[in-house]
Amino acid sequence: MQPSILSSRVTGGFAALLLVLVIAFVASVHGAARLADLETAVTRARDVLEEIGATRVILREAEHARRGYLLTRENEFLQLYLAAMKNTVAHLDRLRGLTADDPGQRRRVAAIGPLAARQLTLVTDAALSVSEGTRVPAAAAPLSDDGTIASEIRGLVAELEDGERARLREREADANARTVTVIRGFGVVALVALLLLGATYYVLDRDATVRAAVLEELHIATHVTTPAEHSQPPETARARTTGDKHTRSD
Repeated sequence: MQPSILSSRVTGGFAALLLVLVIAFVASVHGAARLADLETAVTRARDVLEEIGATRVILREAEHARRGYLLTRENEFLQLYLAAMKNTVAHLDRLRGLTADDPGQRRRVAAIGPLAARQLTLVTDAALSVSEGTRVPAAAAPLSDDGTIASEIRGLVAELEDGERARLREREADANARTVTVIRGFGVVALVALLLLGATYYVLDRDATVRAAVLEELHIATHVTTPAEHSQPPETARARTTGDKHTRSD
């Protein structure tokens, strides 16, 4: 094997290995960035579900306070209702910010606000009518609404939760698939790198063996081609010396 051929093969092997490593680095950076985005999306979906749960709880408290007030006209229930509605507005604001990237969810959150405001108006109107007139017995007190608004709000909250759970499952599936892809990609890159290293080592080892064999042949050839006078018997050397003397005397 000629040195130039060997050098080109070794250089090509190392160049291919370097190219594979560069591609692996770029792919790993891209995969890690995509995986980080998916993990962020999963975290956001979980935050939305947690906020929806908190909103449902505060809406349930508001509904209980509303019913209590409309049945008893006690100021204590009214205060509880007003405090719950204030907390509801805060939760809806947070939900609006968390669902800003999802038009469907943002539309549902936006629909809850007017319903809650309408319900609040009905309750406050009932409170004003009581404060301006004479307190009537609880059994004869008219209801401000029949619970339709509360039912619509519960339906929207349920739609919010169902949509977000579906979105969470989808994002978790995408994140798991991306993780598997990244792991497999690293495995393939590692295998290719090992194969290239093995091929490079084989070429270098073969070159060393060939060089050793060539040096051995050169060493043997040097001993075989020693000058004839050093390798001929003493009698032949003396005869040649005597013939040279007779030639000079003639």
